[in-house]
Parts: sequence; C-alpha cells; structure tokens
Amino acid sequence: MSKFHSTVSRRDFMKGLGFGTAGVGAMAASVPVFHDLDEMMSSTETAPKHPWWVKSVDEPTVEIDWDVIGRYDARYTAHSEAVMGRYFGLQEWRDATAKKAPQELELIKSNTPGKDLRSAALSDASMQGLIRGGTNLKWHGPETVQKPEERGVPKYTGTPEENLQMIRAAMRYFGAHSIGAAPLDAHHKKLVSLHPQSVSGNYMTNWPPPDTVNKRIVFEDVDQGYSTTEKYAIPTKEMWACSYTTPMSKEMFRAAPSAISYAANALRYRNRGNIMPDTQNFVRGLGYQILEEPYPCIPAIASAVLTGTAENGRNSGYCLNPEFGSVNGYYDFMTDLPLEETKPIDAGLFRFCHTCRKCAEICPQGALSMDNEPTWDPPKSKISPKLTALDPSMDDPEFHQRGKKVFWKDEILCQQFVGTNPFGCIQCQGGCTFNVNSGAMVHELLHTTLSVTPLFNGIFWQLGNTFGYGLREGEDMNNFWKTELPAWGYDSSLGVHGTY
Repeated sequence: MSKFHSTVSRRDFMKGLGFGTAGVGAMAASVPVFHDLDEMMSSTETAPKHPWWVKSVDEPTVEIDWDVIGRYDARYTAHSEAVMGRYFGLQEWRDATAKKAPQELELIKSNTPGKDLRSAALSDASMQGLIRGGTNLKWHGPETVQKPEERGVPKYTGTPEENLQMIRAAMRYFGAHSIGAAPLDAHHKKLVSLHPQSVSGNYMTNWPPPDTVNKRIVFEDVDQGYSTTEKYAIPTKEMWACSYTTPMSKEMFRAAPSAISYAANALRYRNRGNIMPDTQNFVRGLGYQILEEPYPCIPAIASAVLTGTAENGRNSGYCLNPEFGSVNGYYDFMTDLPLEETKPIDAGLFRFCHTCRKCAEICPQGALSMDNEPTWDPPKSKISPKLTALDPSMDDPEFHQRGKKVFWKDEILCQQFVGTNPFGCIQCQGGCTFNVNSGAMVHELLHTTLSVTPLFNGIFWQLGNTFGYGLREGEDMNNFWKTELPAWGYDSSLGVHGTY
C-alpha cells in the first residue's frame, strides 16, 4: 500500500535533513516570545501583514548611498527602443524583433508544449486585458465619484495609522495584496524619475524627444497634482509614496518561456488597470488625491524595498516578497492622505541570494551577476554599443541608476533575449528558489530558518531542485491545463481573526 501521509516532528525532520540540534537551535532562535494570547494580539500593528518570521528593520537589507542617488531619466533604460537601437543599430534591432511573430506561428503550428494554439490564445486574451486595463490609468484617476464637498460634507479625517488600515482594506478588496507607505521626503523624492521610460528609436538622431512625446515629471507648489501635454506635476506639500503588490501564478511562471508564462506575466498589468482607478476614486471620495500613471514615476522595486513589501534579490530587475517570492507585480503611487510609515523588512531573502545563483545559472544570456557579493558600481554591458551615447553627459552605462549596492543585471543582454525570443523570457523568476508553493509545513520551516541564519542556504537551494521546483520541460509545460489553480492562479489568503 502506498504511504500518502506520515507524521514527522520538526526535530526529526531537521535531523533527517542533517541539521541535528544546530538546525533546531536556529529555528528556536527565530521564534518570537509572547507570554499570553493578549500580548500576542496586542503586538499586531498596521505594518504590512507578513508572516511572523519577517522582521521590520530601520534600514533595508540592501545598502543605499543617498548622496549618490539622484533623480534618474528613465528614457535611458533598456525598455527604450532608442537605447537598444544605440547598442545594436536601430534597423538591426527592429529586424530582430520583427522575427518574433513568424517564430511564434511556427511553434503554434508544431503544437509545441506551452506554445500551442490554446496557450497562444490564452496569452493573446491576457494581453488584450492588459491593453484594456492600461486605458483606465490616468495621472489623477478617473474622477468619476463625488468629492466630499460635492456631497455637502467635510472630508474624511483619521490618524495615519487608521488611514493605512483603511487604504489596505480597500485596496485588498480592489485586488491588491501587500501595501506599504513612506513619506515622500527628500530621500524618496530622489527616486522620482525625470521622465518615464520607452522612447521610439525615431528620436535617436534628434535627441532628446520633445516633452510632448515623453512628458517631464516636476514638483510644483500646488495643492492638486495635474498633467498637461508636456508634464506631470507633483505637489511639493506633504505627500506619501505607497507600494502595492499584485501576485501572479507561480505554476504558470514555471512554464517559462512560453505563452503560458507570458499570459501569467500580463496578470499584474490587467489587475493594475482595475486596482488603481478604483483606489483613486475611493480616495477622491474621502477628499484626497492619488497620482499614478507614467512608468516609472518611482521605480517599483525601490518603493517596494523601502516600504517593506519586498527585499532585493540577486536579479536587480525584480524583488522578493516573503509570501509570493519572485512571482509578484509591484506598483507605486503618491497621495496626500496621511499614512503611517511602514518600515523595510528582513526575511533573509537578499542574504540567501548571496549564496544562491540559480537565476544567474538559468539565464540564457548570462545577464545576471555570478559574484559572491553585491557592488556599488554597475559594469558596462557585454554588448558594445554600435553608436555613440544619446547624451554624452550620462554615466556609462546609462541604463542603471547608481547609489545602491546590488547584484547588477546586464539590461541590454536581458532585453536582447526578451525582445527577440517568442513569448519573452522570465525564466529567472519562474526558476527562482523562492518560486515555491506555500501550503506545506516544510516551506514555513525553511523560511523561518532563512530569516535568522544563512547557515543552511546551500542545503535549501538543493532541496528546491530535489523536490521538483524549477522550470518545466517538455510535456510538463502544459501542467497548467491539467491543474485546478485558485482564482487568478494564486492563493491570496491572509489570516484574520477567526481564520479565513
């Protein structure tokens, strides 16, 4: 008879892994001390509702030099066709990206797992949802609900703590998961971009493009933020920067690169198209404002790390959330609704990335760092640019913002693969050691240990491989079609009194 279930104590489980008493001791050291249930319940705050083993800290686990960081011009990121055209030649880059569509068609015709007709249809439908959601986004929101003065009542007032609880409850109802906040102070203002990303290569010979093509982002002494054909204006008064997350399907990401993972990646954009307008209307109805539209106004990773919704990872192109690991979407907005500040977190995630190189080993381009330690200085791309710099005064490489000690990604190499490969890539996220399910007891044990010691990081990395986590291959790419996943493809539950 097959044995489907057995009871194993935590101590025996740790011994079975070869940890012995040292592992148990490390686990015990991480357990918070509560003397009774009243003390435990009263300890809950309005900080993001992470698992108990996630610590709030005064400074993020990544080092930041605020004297170096300055407002970055996101027109120079690798998401701009003009930047990729500089490195490869504009026509050569356009020719390379134009080959994606016929390559995708051949994969569909050959009934390739994860890239067959049904998977392509799912991807196309998801992308249409993305486009539809994007049309809902406006700098100051849809403005389709009444303000308090239009109702003849005073604006809502609450403490910053109450307001954070309120905005979190509303945004989770609208579809967000984790929400963090920080004052838009002198440091945080340095993260606000000068211009959003994405510039056509047509402006390479007439640089920079006019502000009517790519609006500038400015601070002005006004009460209400506004936008014109040439700029987005942010009030200089007291404001708060917020980060929120939109999880995605871990299982679908394991099928990367495929039409299935491509569809999964579109979910965050589709959901944002509902979450943000609804939240803007909600806050407008209270008598306040939310500003959100150009990307990046504030880089999503920076906002997430500073407000405690995530930690940095080895891949500097995404961050790690304690609940959803590498498969999470991050967005930010600014508001004049006073909010309690949420601190950065330490769950041992960035520390784990120092010894884990799984994403770097997976990367088909070798675009991720294999170094033992993060560095302050971003290296140049392995691709030598064919053309001169768009702006010779920009730092080289132009596609990175300095002032943080991270594992730098070669954005040009990454975008070369993403831009020319059918159905993109995201293999790094799908194959990440933290892209595991959350239901089993072992995952809680491992996360608890990671939060206090790096001693077992190498073993945990190996366990992920041993127990079958990682990217799907062959027919397993079609697992999505055989698996009954939760709505949206992920488990969004958070504990409440009386359970949920």
